[in-house]
Amino acid sequence: MLSLQHVSKTVDEQTLVSDVSFDVEAGQCVGLIGPNGAGKSTLMKLISGMYDVSDGQVLLFGQNVKRWSHKKKAQRVSVLTQDGLAPYPMTVYDTVMMGRYPHLKFFQRESADDLNRVDHVLALTGLTDLKDQMLDTLSGGERQRVAIAKAMVQEPDLLLLDEPTSFLDIGYQTEVLNIVKAWQQRTGLTVLMVLHDLNLAAQYCDRLILINQGEIVKQGSSDDILTTETLEAVYRTTPQIVRHPIKDIPQILL
Repeated sequence: MLSLQHVSKTVDEQTLVSDVSFDVEAGQCVGLIGPNGAGKSTLMKLISGMYDVSDGQVLLFGQNVKRWSHKKKAQRVSVLTQDGLAPYPMTVYDTVMMGRYPHLKFFQRESADDLNRVDHVLALTGLTDLKDQMLDTLSGGERQRVAIAKAMVQEPDLLLLDEPTSFLDIGYQTEVLNIVKAWQQRTGLTVLMVLHDLNLAAQYCDRLILINQGEIVKQGSSDDILTTETLEAVYRTTPQIVRHPIKDIPQILL
């Protein structure tokens, strides 16, 4: 599905990412974690093709990301940046419908099937009652739901999420991630997401990749990564690791 092979990125003689290699298999949910400035968002931009690699290669579905046209890539990959949707004076419905555009030919109008897909996704994400509201009247959490609905309508095979829960309260955080998890389980979607909250990463990701100073420190299950020794070395603080009372996964107390 996705393969990074010895990927590096250098800007003005500063190395942002150095010799990073990992694979994401179809149907997995993988979390990129690490401290601020570790290179997580840079990696996401390299994967999406927004940045060109300085060395190595990024393969999407077995083909170098540089060889994908924007339209073909948008038919199979959806990207949600940490900035989310800007509060434009545009309706929720029209915003979500934009997710269908990669599947339309030039000057082709939306079909009845496209309209039905949008209505279905609005219902799944609890946005039906908000479909006629303007984005600039919504809260940040509501706009993030709209962003996910737009991505769902796009029907990608791979979803890239860069800090999808930034600036959201705990209610909206779990709401957004529950929508993504249900979508993944329903369709076999592959997800790669950057998360700062390590507890959320442990709860929602099948595998974690810990990055620091542009390099992979360790990758594996939450039990492999979220240990006192590893986190103390990377984050320079001493956490207390406890077990989640229901899911029996590591959770962090400071």
